[in-house]
Amino acid sequence: MSVQERQQVNRWGPPTGWSGQRSAARAPGPVQPATVAAAKGAFSWDLPVGLGWLAAGIAALGVESLGITADPRHSTTLLLGALALLFGLWVFYCDGGARITAVGVYNFSFALFVGFAALYTEIKAGAGASQVPILQALSLCYFLHVSTWLLFWSRIRRRPESEPVRADPELSRWALRWGLTLLVLGVVLTLVFPSRYHHLLIDSTGFVGVVLLGLGLLPGRRRRRRLIYGLVPMAGFALYYAYLFNDFGRIVLGSLGFALAVILANRGRGRRHVKLWLVAVAAPTVFLLGQIRAATGADERDADGLGSVVTPFRDFTRLLDLDAMGALARAWGETFWAAAVTLVPRAVWPGKPDGLGAALVPILSPEMVGTGHTHAALSPGEWLINFGLVGLLLMVPVTGLALRWIDRAVDRVASRPVTTPRQLLAYTAGILVVVGMVDLMWVGTSTYVSRTGCRLLVLLVLVVLVAWWHRPPAGLPGGHTGAPLMSELRR
Repeated sequence: MSVQERQQVNRWGPPTGWSGQRSAARAPGPVQPATVAAAKGAFSWDLPVGLGWLAAGIAALGVESLGITADPRHSTTLLLGALALLFGLWVFYCDGGARITAVGVYNFSFALFVGFAALYTEIKAGAGASQVPILQALSLCYFLHVSTWLLFWSRIRRRPESEPVRADPELSRWALRWGLTLLVLGVVLTLVFPSRYHHLLIDSTGFVGVVLLGLGLLPGRRRRRRLIYGLVPMAGFALYYAYLFNDFGRIVLGSLGFALAVILANRGRGRRHVKLWLVAVAAPTVFLLGQIRAATGADERDADGLGSVVTPFRDFTRLLDLDAMGALARAWGETFWAAAVTLVPRAVWPGKPDGLGAALVPILSPEMVGTGHTHAALSPGEWLINFGLVGLLLMVPVTGLALRWIDRAVDRVASRPVTTPRQLLAYTAGILVVVGMVDLMWVGTSTYVSRTGCRLLVLLVLVVLVAWWHRPPAGLPGGHTGAPLMSELRR
């Protein structure tokens, strides 16, 4: 046995042949704890590429000052919107290699809620139309976002992708059983307690159930019937759509699709085509869901059904306009405090502060106060309402460092074999944290904490149940500690 093989056995145990005949032909290489980064002294393209994106944005702004088109402001907005869309999708595709990361999902959301929203708004309004000017908001979002990537995300040190995320077949079946249980529970609770807006915990139960069903996609030894394992999460997604989706949770539906894509992308090396498929189906899916929403006629102001995608950017421009006039009161961190305590039931704390969505209603739609209506104004909008333009500058290091830390933590989990239920649930928690970045970009920390936090609470209950179910018999000394072994799951 070579030195590398001994290191592999000491770290992970002997190879299990989870890849079937392919493993027999080529033994898996050693998984090194070192992270992937450019060699010391090696040339990195990160700085010139980042400066290139900044230069492209400056060149787009130059169109307005040069006046080389009939409507320079309209042309500049279209060019900068296209750059924001392309930059977000480019980072999503490149970051993390084949894996879908928190930085990638956040940038995909930036492309959708900033780049696409600006383009759609400007094209729909037409050249010379009288509207709230969006160029200032678009410029701030673009240059701050590119700077965040250049300073904090361009050289994140990642672990190698030599090994896929794998699970024992028995462990995958265990996840399927619990996933089906949670999904059915969510559907039953929805039918028992029907309402226009389902309780968030009920939605979260079904959400986590579908994600656990998706974990059946993970490869393992002697894994066959791939088609069946693929159809199971698809059926779960359809069940969630039929019973838990109520035409008002399209962002949640997108996050669930992202979760299944994360699992599929993490199955093995060289599967970056999963990202390409996501980019390809994004626009048709957005318009399809928009048509479904428009067909319900629930909101006459949202005739095209794309309000939840494009309105947050418009509301951010309105906040900037109010701030320029000195009419935007500062929250001084109150919305962040509201996010920190958002999981505390209002029945326990009646005076609990409102999250950002509710706090924006008196500012943007005072006639809607008391109706339960909420607004979304992007993550930059939260920093603006709390600390003004200085808050937008603070957003760069805080968001940059936070997402970099999340990606490193999730990367450590995804780089290890999944052999116990506790490891499987830890991997699931990482997926939930990553896909929640859609909510973070969309409306800020309160919605992110409420939705992702409720999903993690469901997962925590499952962890407690696993620990209780597989606890050692009372009075027996020497019982092993930690997560239950696969032999115990077969009992």
